[in-house]
Amino acid sequence: MNAPDLFALPVPDEELVRLENCLSENVVRGDDFLDEIATHLVDAGGKRLRPALTIASAALGGLPASEDTLLGGVCVELVHLASLYHDDVMDEATRRRNVVSVNARWGNLIAIVAGDFLLARSAEIAASLGTEVAGLLAATLGRLCQGQIAEVQAAYRVDRTEEAYLRAVADKTAALMSTACRIGGITAGLDRESIDALTEFGECLGVVFQIRDDVLDVVASEEELGKPPGQDLAEGIYTLPVQRALLDRRVAPRLREVLGHPLSREEVELARELVARSNGIAAAANVARRHAEQASEAVGRLGDGLVARALGELGLGLLDDLERSRSALAS
Repeated sequence: MNAPDLFALPVPDEELVRLENCLSENVVRGDDFLDEIATHLVDAGGKRLRPALTIASAALGGLPASEDTLLGGVCVELVHLASLYHDDVMDEATRRRNVVSVNARWGNLIAIVAGDFLLARSAEIAASLGTEVAGLLAATLGRLCQGQIAEVQAAYRVDRTEEAYLRAVADKTAALMSTACRIGGITAGLDRESIDALTEFGECLGVVFQIRDDVLDVVASEEELGKPPGQDLAEGIYTLPVQRALLDRRVAPRLREVLGHPLSREEVELARELVARSNGIAAAANVARRHAEQASEAVGRLGDGLVARALGELGLGLLDDLERSRSALAS
């Protein structure tokens, strides 16, 4: 159930090294304590999918990536990292990326302020890239907050609709991936039709990515996730596989009895088992497939070159990962 090689994108290793160096340079400020906190999750690694999408999108105009493209990738990665700092405070999480979370190590106040610092650095860098990128980043931050608020409002509601779920996913996850792709197109000087196609691609890919994560939260182990599984269930966030399981007559009555309130660890495991036994995983994968196909159609407007083909295959690669998860569950 491990993620596929997301760097099967046509991004050379030397470009990723340049990205890592640029990321570190723009986080480290010379204050030992602040630098340790701000780089905690940077040093823990991660897929770097969002900045890789920025570089890959810009590569439609040719490599190597410009300094502006690298800075654009750093912008979106800093927003993503800040959201993890804040999410872990809200979730009272103790682990992230197989290391202790910032809030668990230094406390909630430090984690919140450190997340704010990363957002401020992102905004400062975006401003240096021009008004279009700065405005885009500001609008994206608004969407992220809107999606998070919608999710909090829906906590413990077993009547949460699929439409509401998809709206929250679009704002909370897809918006930043869409922005990552759009910034790549802007910094590479692509034409507006190509930039719009990349934006649509990123939006659809983000939905696929989030559905995959939501499925893995049900079926994967703590070692595979880098954090305890079933966290959404524990917090009353009922994602697409859970929503679809609630429509499965075989498990719905018992699942409704379990959900609707904060869960003990034992109840979380029971809920995971019920969802895994239902058709919720397969149904969620089908919804993800529709969005992967839309992503592929959008990027298809960019031609049939190496970069466009690689981008078009990314959503389908995430779906292959879902299929492996389902096969492992059934075995």
